[in-house]
Amino acid sequence: MSGIVVTLLFTGTVLGYASNNEDGNGTLENPIAVVLQQPGFCSIFRSWGFIGDSLCSGEHEYHKSDGSKGYADLYEYSWGQFICYATGAKGDNYSQGGETARGWIERFWNNPKNRNNNIDAKAEPKQAYIIALGVNDTYKKHPVGNVESDINKNDYTKNAQTYTGCYAGIIQRIQSIQPDAKIFVVTRPKEESTNEAYNEVVRRMADIFKNVYVIDLYKYAPSYSKEDDFRTKYFMGGHLNAAGYQYTAWMFMTYIDWIIRHNLKDFEQVAFIGTDYKY
Repeated sequence: MSGIVVTLLFTGTVLGYASNNEDGNGTLENPIAVVLQQPGFCSIFRSWGFIGDSLCSGEHEYHKSDGSKGYADLYEYSWGQFICYATGAKGDNYSQGGETARGWIERFWNNPKNRNNNIDAKAEPKQAYIIALGVNDTYKKHPVGNVESDINKNDYTKNAQTYTGCYAGIIQRIQSIQPDAKIFVVTRPKEESTNEAYNEVVRRMADIFKNVYVIDLYKYAPSYSKEDDFRTKYFMGGHLNAAGYQYTAWMFMTYIDWIIRHNLKDFEQVAFIGTDYKY
């Protein structure tokens, strides 16, 4: 447990929502059992790409004068930008409300036409990426697919048009422009409409591709279900509020710090990503 004590002394401030904190041998099991308000080793990355939907875009709900709901992507309040504020890194949001894995390929890669100034995900390769997609794929009932048959490792344009094929295709596209980029893929947290079949696809990406790591919010994060404490505090309607996006950034940084600390050899050449240097 000494590693935990050192971490607490270094960061000073921690937040709760601990669950599955230790296994029977006293070994830390949940990477975010203690959520830190500091980036830790997450700060070794100097450039980020954030790929996702409304919850990746800092989207806030509001009420119009006629009482109907409106939705605004406030990127400066996204968890990705909060990560950048904390680490001093630069990052781009390749995300917008309503996005799916299939739609992302068309609107941010093939023919960049999106609500974030038509940003092109190919234009500036990053050292690290976080992919958080799946909510709208679930709502729109896009077929989950099969990891054994839907991914063409040699030509991503031949991947099946399923969640599996498109999600893998996003990773393959990133690796085509930045082969050594570190890619963190995020499962959807527990809530009423979560479909674990989509999450299992996300988990398998780390087995299929190198330099891919899973942030398993379904397994380790607090429940996002209605009436649960986390949703009561950190949501405003169907989306996070400003504090919720900040807390999510803390969870991601804590989790990524944990991943790096447990895989230090994998990350020793981070400074060389995107350069001609090799060790």
